[in-house]
Amino acid sequence: MPTSITSNFRDVGESAGESPIRTPDAGTRFRTIEVVDDDKPLGDVLTEGLEAHGYRAVFAPDATAAWEMARTHVPDLILCDINMPGKNGHRLLQDFRADPELADCQFVFMTGNTVYARPRVGMDLGADDFLLKPFTLDTLVSCVAARLNRATISRHREERIADQLKGCLRSTLPHEFFTPLSGIIGLTDLLEEEIATMEQREIRNILHDIRRSSRRLHRTLRNYLQLLGLEGPAQAKSPWVALAAPTTVEAVEAGARIAAERHDRLDDLLLELNGANVVIEPSALSLLAEELADNAFSFSPTGSAVRLHSWSDERSFHLTVEDVGRGMSPNQVRDVGAFQQFEREKFEQQGLGLGLELVRRLVRRYGGQLRLESTPGHGTTSRVSLPLSVSLSHLAKVD
Repeated sequence: MPTSITSNFRDVGESAGESPIRTPDAGTRFRTIEVVDDDKPLGDVLTEGLEAHGYRAVFAPDATAAWEMARTHVPDLILCDINMPGKNGHRLLQDFRADPELADCQFVFMTGNTVYARPRVGMDLGADDFLLKPFTLDTLVSCVAARLNRATISRHREERIADQLKGCLRSTLPHEFFTPLSGIIGLTDLLEEEIATMEQREIRNILHDIRRSSRRLHRTLRNYLQLLGLEGPAQAKSPWVALAAPTTVEAVEAGARIAAERHDRLDDLLLELNGANVVIEPSALSLLAEELADNAFSFSPTGSAVRLHSWSDERSFHLTVEDVGRGMSPNQVRDVGAFQQFEREKFEQQGLGLGLELVRRLVRRYGGQLRLESTPGHGTTSRVSLPLSVSLSHLAKVD
């Protein structure tokens, strides 16, 4: 970035009649902004301007220094240049989104290079906003304030979901654990007492019901423990290990078929799958597909199609799960969370409602994005995007 943009940045702010120093207010005090740019003069001006508006601003000259600094003080927002020597801004964002401690940090890209002036690319990678250099101090401060405000709203929503989860545990967990367990015990007692007089068809039916109850109990425990695990520290293994393209297809298909069999709807399952080298563990990808498909089967009528379609572009692996069920309202889509089952008095469903919350947290852990699109009475489409190992390798080499 040319040094002239530094003076331009100052001149625009002062010409608007701003005071060079503003008194910090309660909304900005102690919020840490980390500026990442290989142009140190510009970085100094950005940090100075942010501090004048009450923020605590720190500067890192490259992605490596930014990562080490962020691990130390965990910033509230990263303001990052894209085109830097070594690891560029895109790759740094991927690192942040894959780290549980830093995944929720607001991330704003900035660039003065028209080659990288593609906000949609940054948003698809998980960026929260985009600034095109040169920009004014007012623009910068407004962007930072807006992003931090959005983060506060999201955090409050997360806390509300967590409170709802905790509030439902006492009343819901015993039912979900003991109902299938009681069925298993009762049916095995029946077999033990009456098997000598039963026909083979009756025995098969009872075994089928025992297996169904066992799988229900297993799924409840698995999802609950998975959700607890995702609230803890990251796994020790590297998050950049990628699946081969055939394995991604196998994982998605396996998860979808488990869900279809659970609902006795294998004939309704449509698979249009293309693989890619995806940065995720196979068990996690299978779980994503299973829970999204299960949600589609749960809220759509038997005989209607549930379609899973996967494909990739140059940066991401995409998976969509579509149903033509009853759908959700915009407010219900917004409030999707753990232990949330909408209109339960009208549409009774088994289970805790952990599935979509678990999917959301898994996608976030692996640096991806989840979007729900739904229309009441017409169905729901779930869209997952996950980073490719190829895109990460390419981004790491971009100067």
